[in-house]
Amino acid sequence: MCRMCDMLGGGTNPGEAWYLNPKNYSNRMYKLREPGQRPTEQLGNSPNRGADQAPTVGLPQAIEAKASGDLATFNQVIGEMNRRTALRPGSQVVPMFEIMKVLDFGMPVAAMMCICRKTTRGVEECNLSEYSGMGLGTGMLKWERWPERYRGGVEFLSTKQAKEWVEYWDKKGMMHSLMQEGGDFIGGLCNCDYPDCLLIRNRVDYGLWAQLVKSEYVCFVDWEKCNGCGDCLGRCSFNALKFETTMEKAHIDQFNCFGCGLCETACPRDAISYLDRKKVPGLANVW
Repeated sequence: MCRMCDMLGGGTNPGEAWYLNPKNYSNRMYKLREPGQRPTEQLGNSPNRGADQAPTVGLPQAIEAKASGDLATFNQVIGEMNRRTALRPGSQVVPMFEIMKVLDFGMPVAAMMCICRKTTRGVEECNLSEYSGMGLGTGMLKWERWPERYRGGVEFLSTKQAKEWVEYWDKKGMMHSLMQEGGDFIGGLCNCDYPDCLLIRNRVDYGLWAQLVKSEYVCFVDWEKCNGCGDCLGRCSFNALKFETTMEKAHIDQFNCFGCGLCETACPRDAISYLDRKKVPGLANVW
């Protein structure tokens, strides 16, 4: 079990992940506060919110240290950032078939601008044909309180529309991740890829593992079914999927696999399947 379930609580059935718990989308976070007042409520086993405030080091210091060849400082800064980030829930990669379960109860849902693409490329998505981010749960009932975050507007969707929207981005090659917000509720669904996604880049490029947790699953290839068509290639943002020239078939490095399932949804021969990460001894603690 990853720290997300430890802090937010698992699903309603034994063994289910935190994102399948309807309470994590509910009105327990929808409460009025005086202007400027910060939330003080703690959830479950979440640590004191003050423990990770006012950071003294960050990614700019790590990048500068790495560029100058000072790997000792780089490792120290990244280690401190991971320690702070791990004190709270974060984001987790979730395959599309689990996202569909979430959309059955994670209402209201609204499509909106991707903040990563705005940050990395200066792109502001301003209508439904462009939106690639999604807000989930009762937090969307007060989205207008943060005009800069939602300056591209939002488009509220029905459950059917939301599922079709996720399928569209999945076909485009965007992996899906659920974001925890505010310390006690699920706030959004990201559809993104490397190099646009800041969380993917921070983990893959700099080792900031605590910001983006691997999914509950890992993918594997049935070589009896795989014919080496290559339709799955180019869809992995985590350097886990390769083409083995000696076999002329796809191969997945499960230690690098995040279980996003983009290879699985692209395979025309159903040659790629999921394994429960917790039931694979060598991967049970590789999050």
